[in-house]
Amino acid sequence: MRRSCYSFALGLVQWLSVVCARKELLVERAAGPIQIPPSGSWDGVDGPWSSFTISVGTPATGLRVFVSTASQETFVVLPQGCNADTSCPSARGGIFNTNSSSTWSEYSYFHLPIEQNLYTPVTGYFGNDTLMLGDPSSNGPSLKNQVIGGMADQKYYLGMLGVNPKATKVSEGDSGQSSSMTSLKAQSIIPSVSFGFTAGAAYRLKKVLGSLTLGGYDQSLFTPNDLSFSFASDQLRDLVVGIQSITSTNQNGTSSSLLPSGGIMAYIDSTVPEIWLPIEACQAFEKAFQLTYDNKTSLYLVDDDLHTSLVAQNANVSFTLGHTDTGGDTINITLPYRSFDLLVTPPVANVESNSKYFPLQRAKNDTQYTLGRTFLQEAYLIVDWERKNFSLSQCLFKENSQPQLVAIEAAPAASNSDVPTPPTPKASSGHGKTVGIAVGVTVSVIVIAIIFSVALYFRRRRRAPTVAKSSRSQENLANSQQRSSAKELNAKENAIHELHGPQHVQTNSSRPLSPWAPEKGEFSGDRTEVDQAASEPSQFEPLLGPVHEMYGSPASPVELPDNSLRELAGSPVTRNVSSASSRRRSRGLFQSRSSTPGLLPSPASGASPNPIASGPPASNRSITSSPPANEVFSPISPIAEQENSTGQGRLISVFRGFSQPGASSQQAPDDQQASHGHI
Repeated sequence: MRRSCYSFALGLVQWLSVVCARKELLVERAAGPIQIPPSGSWDGVDGPWSSFTISVGTPATGLRVFVSTASQETFVVLPQGCNADTSCPSARGGIFNTNSSSTWSEYSYFHLPIEQNLYTPVTGYFGNDTLMLGDPSSNGPSLKNQVIGGMADQKYYLGMLGVNPKATKVSEGDSGQSSSMTSLKAQSIIPSVSFGFTAGAAYRLKKVLGSLTLGGYDQSLFTPNDLSFSFASDQLRDLVVGIQSITSTNQNGTSSSLLPSGGIMAYIDSTVPEIWLPIEACQAFEKAFQLTYDNKTSLYLVDDDLHTSLVAQNANVSFTLGHTDTGGDTINITLPYRSFDLLVTPPVANVESNSKYFPLQRAKNDTQYTLGRTFLQEAYLIVDWERKNFSLSQCLFKENSQPQLVAIEAAPAASNSDVPTPPTPKASSGHGKTVGIAVGVTVSVIVIAIIFSVALYFRRRRRAPTVAKSSRSQENLANSQQRSSAKELNAKENAIHELHGPQHVQTNSSRPLSPWAPEKGEFSGDRTEVDQAASEPSQFEPLLGPVHEMYGSPASPVELPDNSLRELAGSPVTRNVSSASSRRRSRGLFQSRSSTPGLLPSPASGASPNPIASGPPASNRSITSSPPANEVFSPISPIAEQENSTGQGRLISVFRGFSQPGASSQQAPDDQQASHGHI
């Protein structure tokens, strides 16, 4: 018994150990930061730039895109953006055909709600569809009903993945469509609406790819500092830092100030490649690097001789950044000349052939001061949308560096009121389980298994004595029947018989002589028991002969040959059967009977249309007049709307703030408008 208990307990402990070792059954991993995989390609007509992979539609179409810190939507290139050029689709990161997706649902044609301070607005064809982060075979996070903007304009040569969490309104009564960032948090894929990003550097080591971490950051990619920046009040330009100075230092140790007019406030935006500075700062750069501004292309083109000279000088450009344009705590982000050594290719910017260029742009006013993708080659940007702060750090470039992801936990609800959280979606495969369900189900299974095992064990223990007791009872009953039958047989064997008589004369018994035919007509025909009993040696062989019916009709009298009745010779039959012989016969009989089935109970057993070729049709323009001032509207302005003189006619998102009169209504410089193709 002790050995059985020990074996049972040991088996139960081993089973529980196996279950507990499978962590996924007991506790699902809490939401943590995720990395969006870089495509491994260097793309663009003004880079090269490290791109990232996404998939859009059903079936999924894999696309290479850049990261946009200014946009909350995802932008893709439509077939109209390539025409008959067979190399164009690949060069633009892939094209998305809305007609090929079964889950595409269109909205209408609108202006892209980004970079309106820098460029003439670009028209897009908007709808919603399924967005997956990664290529179609990666099984990455999948988000349904995401706002997708299709474009053909070459101003944005590749598509873009927006990492701004603000919602998008597509009509006056719309409560707002969730961004991909808020959807990821709502599905518990990331812990917070935050990200860490660096654009990558093709000139570093063996071409260092870009890095995008959602819900946290990768601490292996930068040197940390203690300076944290708060968001600006303008929600259209929230990631603003003070550039207090820009200094160039060449190999000879000669330094030049590149911000002669004093500090400025600049917007950080990975959507655009260039750095946009005041005209005075641009002139200082021209002097320090012998640059010449090309009016035809609106670019600082660099010929081969100048390029060779600048590479030899290998000057560093250091940006001193603070909360404001002067004073306070500061940090330095230093860019080597190689970060400015970029290539521009046709068909962008009216260039006829590939050419080196310096990514600097002349800003018309302070709403255009921008630190673009060039700056983010050497700076690591961490943005916490929920707490409304961000940080910039100098990038580290190490050979064979391994990611060290750090999560940014969600802020209290009061701190992220401007970041809308959509309704919790229904559970779906891949991310539908919760920690409570996983733990509850597993614990229930364990408890049920323990109860069942214990119950089965004690049931077997109770059954053992019951079966033994039943066996003893059956044995006693059999012995009693043996004794009773022996007495009966004794009486039968002492009876006096008359040959062919009609009836046996019995003494002390009411039963017929034959023990195998207790009632008339019940003989089954099975002679097994009879033959077994008859095979034993006895002096009374005739008694154990064939069985006859005891209650048949009397036999007919037989007349003797001399026609007289006489008594047969011999004396009356008397039988003195010893008790030992009787017991031996009865024991043989009952042993034969006890082998018949059913004497002892058996043990119990335990189971599209062409949207952009020449602008949208008039029928698709849902708003044809400017909205009243100081009202909040969609960020995706219908293309038919015209801005009024105060700059307040432009529709913007309720989550992206109100229009900035005057400043936000600036048009792009005339020379830039003429130099960039758009629809």
